[in-house]
Amino acid sequence: MKIYVAGSFMDQKDLRHEAAGLWDLGHEVTGTWLLETKRGEHIATDDWKKKLAIKDMCEVTKADLIILDNRQSSGGKNVEWGIGLGQHQHKLLWLVGEPSNVFHYLADDQFTSWASLIEHLKHNHKGEHAVE
Repeated sequence: MKIYVAGSFMDQKDLRHEAAGLWDLGHEVTGTWLLETKRGEHIATDDWKKKLAIKDMCEVTKADLIILDNRQSSGGKNVEWGIGLGQHQHKLLWLVGEPSNVFHYLADDQFTSWASLIEHLKHNHKGEHAVE
């Protein structure tokens, strides 16, 4: 299954570990923001941010499952969640943590921790793809 992990940039290093667990289960993590480091000096900050936003939107769009890590408050991850909601008939939407806005209640499933999400994937979604 292709999985996009949406979260706060402040949690990037922790989420790299969670993404590795998804890869270990045979899934593909489409969110390359987890590996981003810094902007090159050859590109203006505004141009860089535009390119990152377009890239992230494309990666969300090609995912079968959006996992929203909700331990930190940030704006970008909720935009990615919103893109997923707009494609709800083609995606699974899962939340890790407590809902912090009304749209989080539209999750297909909610988990209290990454450990419980990984256990769920191990037993229920081996190599599956979302319904077309």
